[in-house]
Amino acid sequence: MNNKGQAVLSEYVMIFFVVIAAAAAMTTFIQRGFEARIHDTRNFMINSVINSGACDANCLKAAGAAGNQIPYEYEPYYAQMLSDVQHNEAENTGATTGNAQVMGAVYTRSLNEATKIISTSSQLPPKCANGGC
Repeated sequence: MNNKGQAVLSEYVMIFFVVIAAAAAMTTFIQRGFEARIHDTRNFMINSVINSGACDANCLKAAGAAGNQIPYEYEPYYAQMLSDVQHNEAENTGATTGNAQVMGAVYTRSLNEATKIISTSSQLPPKCANGGC
C-alpha cells in the first residue's frame, strides 16, 4: 500500500495552519495601519481646507470649530489617569465548645473587606503628544 500521498497531505495541512496563525497574529498590526491611514487622511484634509482658505464662517461652524481652526480628532493616548486604591480586610475567628454531655464545638469565621477607589482622569492637549507639556 502506498502511504506517500498521506504524508504529503499532512504537510499541506500543517502549512495551512501556519499561514492561518500568521494571519491571525498580524490582524492587530493591519487594523492599526488602516486606522493610522484614516487618521492621516483626515488631518491632511483639515490642513488642506485651513491652508486654502476655502472654509467660510458657516463651514467652520458646521465643523465645530472654535475661532478659525477646525479641531483635530480626539487621541486617547493623550489621556492621563490617576487612581488611589485602598483595601481593608478584617478577619474574625472563634470557637465555642459544647456542653459536657455533647462533644463538639462551633467554629465561626467572618471576613470583612472594603475597597475604595478614587480615580481622576483628564485629557491632555494635543501639543503634549510630542512631550511639549
